[in-house]
Amino acid sequence: MDDYAEHVEHPRYGKAPRFTGLDPDPNSFAVRLHWNTRYSTETQLRQMERLLGRRPTFPDDGTRMVPGTAVAADLSRQVPATMPVTHYYDLDKLCCDCGRRFIFFAEEQKHWYEELGFSLEADAVRCPRCRKRLQQVARLRRRYEHLSRATARTTEQTFEMADCCLRLIEEAVFLPRQTERVRMLLNRIPEDRRADKRCLDLRARVLAVEAKGE
Repeated sequence: MDDYAEHVEHPRYGKAPRFTGLDPDPNSFAVRLHWNTRYSTETQLRQMERLLGRRPTFPDDGTRMVPGTAVAADLSRQVPATMPVTHYYDLDKLCCDCGRRFIFFAEEQKHWYEELGFSLEADAVRCPRCRKRLQQVARLRRRYEHLSRATARTTEQTFEMADCCLRLIEEAVFLPRQTERVRMLLNRIPEDRRADKRCLDLRARVLAVEAKGE
């Protein structure tokens, strides 16, 4: 387990693989592993070539299948696919954003493909931490756009919009020059609120972003 000490931790499943002791024979006609395992028998490759009209190739992105971690799939709950999957495996993967390794758990895949209704074409390319950050950024952007469309905003909403804008700049979603937008919003704050800690903190963050960009 020490081999996984530096892996990004999943909030539900942890850092290390979850061994089930199950290792189905991939050469059996009754077994079809997910393409994300990067494991295909010659028979499977020929079958895919007939279906797709070409032999598929999978670039080496650092993914490694972990033996002994298989979980049986329920084909009736999967979104219909050209190649249904009979088993999922824990996968040791490399995050495309932060570069750290993480486990894409077989149980997590079962949840994706059988509970959430994700297509079998979907794969995890980011670690749980980076996925969560992207979700937070998406929520921030939706909130910012909602506030920007408002015909009238309260002082608290102006503070919130300025904070959203700054956070999107800090996440490199917006360009640093958008600090001018934050300054405009803060200038609309009533005089008696400009000494509030919230306002002062936002102005300090604007200065920090601008200093970083110099």
